[in-house]
Amino acid sequence: MRPCEPNKPESSGYGGVVASTLLHGLFLYALITIAPKLLPSLPPEDPISVEIIVPPPPPPPKPAASPNTPAMAPTLSSPSEQALPEPEASPKQDGPDDGMIHSNQIYSGRVLARVGNEEALHDYRNLTGDEQREQLCALEVLEQIAAWSTAYKPERMVTYTFQEVRYEGSHMIADGAVFWSHDNWHRVKFDCELSHDQSTVVNLAFAVGTIVPKSDWEDYYLTKYK
Repeated sequence: MRPCEPNKPESSGYGGVVASTLLHGLFLYALITIAPKLLPSLPPEDPISVEIIVPPPPPPPKPAASPNTPAMAPTLSSPSEQALPEPEASPKQDGPDDGMIHSNQIYSGRVLARVGNEEALHDYRNLTGDEQREQLCALEVLEQIAAWSTAYKPERMVTYTFQEVRYEGSHMIADGAVFWSHDNWHRVKFDCELSHDQSTVVNLAFAVGTIVPKSDWEDYYLTKYK
């Protein structure tokens, strides 16, 4: 009979366990020591800067383009040097019943002689002969209308809006004139008689007509005066 011996582990099974343990240990060691070197390090993330852009102030609005205005006879209320001679007051004309207001006093010379109108008188004297008589008659009509009725405040006149003026001897006749009063253009016709030297108004007859509709202003080159 063989003597009894203690049980020995099978060499193959024991060696496999040891080898497996060693392999796992090496694998973990590799992960700990090698993997960090393989992974690229990410750069630190820069913070986002926010800039508040204040918009520039809007440009000032462009002025609206103003339409062309026709040449107008000025009121000659701006200032010049020496007054025109003032003719004698013209008596009211009986004449035909033509529906027109006939002057019994002439104002244009007095207006030009008024203090403060020196510059206007100077400009008037620099006009041509035809321009002088047209300006003089236009001024006289405006003054006559203001003296005739307080319902009007005549400030400006255009003598040729609906018809050209015509001259008959010493008379300047305008059948298609307009004047500005209280934000409206009013039709007016007149017959202005000048002295032989064309320097003063001798007589005036005029008739105020209707208001020109605003819808017609553009057709006749009329614009708001002020």
